[in-house]
Amino acid sequence: MSDSPGESNHTSKIQKLYELRVCSKGIGAFATKDIKRGQRILADTPLLAIPKARYFSVDIEEAFAKLSLEDKKRYFELHSAHGQSTSNWPHNIHQDVSASERERIEEQHNARTGQEASLISIFQTNCMEMGQGAAVFYEAARFNHSCNASAFFSWNARIGRETIHATRDIKAGEEITLCYCDPHHDVALRRWELKHYGFECDCPACEDLDDPDSFAAISAQRRYRLRELDDMVSGIRSRNPKSAAPSSEHLLTCLLEMAALQLDEGLWTAELAYTYLDIAIACEAKGDLDNALSAARKALQVTFDCRGPDCEDIRYYVSVVRRVKQSMSVS
Repeated sequence: MSDSPGESNHTSKIQKLYELRVCSKGIGAFATKDIKRGQRILADTPLLAIPKARYFSVDIEEAFAKLSLEDKKRYFELHSAHGQSTSNWPHNIHQDVSASERERIEEQHNARTGQEASLISIFQTNCMEMGQGAAVFYEAARFNHSCNASAFFSWNARIGRETIHATRDIKAGEEITLCYCDPHHDVALRRWELKHYGFECDCPACEDLDDPDSFAAISAQRRYRLRELDDMVSGIRSRNPKSAAPSSEHLLTCLLEMAALQLDEGLWTAELAYTYLDIAIACEAKGDLDNALSAARKALQVTFDCRGPDCEDIRYYVSVVRRVKQSMSVS
């Protein structure tokens, strides 16, 4: 690919590639035509936004009050994961938790276990990260979850929209799915995270765990190893090739295994891009510029595919490619 990505598959006016249909999960987004990996499927504006991560019910109420009547109606069309059994959740809050945080936890717990949909229960069920805060996106909220998702969502601050890109080729008629949780987590932890949305995942990575030859069992082994490797390298990853040098050999071995496992799992996401970027910097630190350039270009390609050429970080990825090329030209 070019070291300065263009706008292919990412036009300002996106041709609609999906339709909403009733399905076993309620409503889902289904491809209306074949979609190639890297195509932008959606660029959605916030319906209701909260500019801070630790929000309270009053924050949602104030934001909702500013919506038009039509947008208020659209907000209440979205799913709410209320009505959950209190037995599924902890009954006590630790004594060291501050009064303010205790209030926030209780508000969210009451919304999940309440008998009716509320502003906060709908927000909790549908919100996505938006910079330092969170927002509900009317169209993006319709895309269902899979631990083996076919698309990736991320907030693009440069255009002020939540974007969804295909992370693999998707056939016409196939449901387009997103991963709501950390895909490196094991099944038990993913189930806990997804319980906040009011469902238990039945995707291929979560079913038939008792069969050692099933995809789920093999996937569980790969993801367990990914978590191990993640823990091993978390303290030694570096964006600076000079500081990476002392640990680059051990780091590189771990990162190469991580990339292989992520590819085996089909995780063509920002996490794979970060892994390739760290491989590039580790190779650069040890003077292996050929492999550094190869990895840097892969990091750029994955970022281009899953977040788009207009995402905030794309310039940094391009700068790493150019830096390595410049080093090669003078070596």
